[in-house]
Amino acid sequence: MTREEKLKMLLHPEQYTDEQMDQMLNEVEVSVPDANEVWQEWKNSEDTTKSHSSFLFNSPWRKIAAMFIGVLILSGIAYAALHIGSNTDSKPKVAVTQRKPNVKKVKKTHGFAMAPTKKAPVIYNNVELQQIMQYIADGYGVKVAFKNEAARTLRFYLQWDSNDTLQDIIDRINHFEKVHLTLSDETITIE
Repeated sequence: MTREEKLKMLLHPEQYTDEQMDQMLNEVEVSVPDANEVWQEWKNSEDTTKSHSSFLFNSPWRKIAAMFIGVLILSGIAYAALHIGSNTDSKPKVAVTQRKPNVKKVKKTHGFAMAPTKKAPVIYNNVELQQIMQYIADGYGVKVAFKNEAARTLRFYLQWDSNDTLQDIIDRINHFEKVHLTLSDETITIE
């Protein structure tokens, strides 16, 4: 049987009878390798690769390299932990663009207003109310009195804009339930 006939039989076996398929299979010669020869060839090739790679894989240099890599990794982790830990201090962040802003008295608006020349807002982020009120009192030229001592340590986020009047700021802080501010005779009272 020719090679082309065998290929046709493999591609379309439904067109041939069982006897024709058996005949094709009987004619096919399959060489079976000798297991002992293959084993010896593999064993010899393994011995040669062992002799070349034994220096790298079974030497003390491998252990030294592994220790060096381990120390590098641990050093990197320690450095990262210290760097992250140093950036998360417990001190509040106060973004004060100007500690004592220019102020002018406004007679009709009950209080003081920031001078219009100041553009950037002052932002208090996670700052105690006592600190915030000290800045506001200095800026508007008023006094602060705490009747509620626990309110001193409450932390707030507050944005103080140059166009805000003192009453605007008091109203904004009064939105919080834990404190109540009142303004009378140029004194802010915190209850």
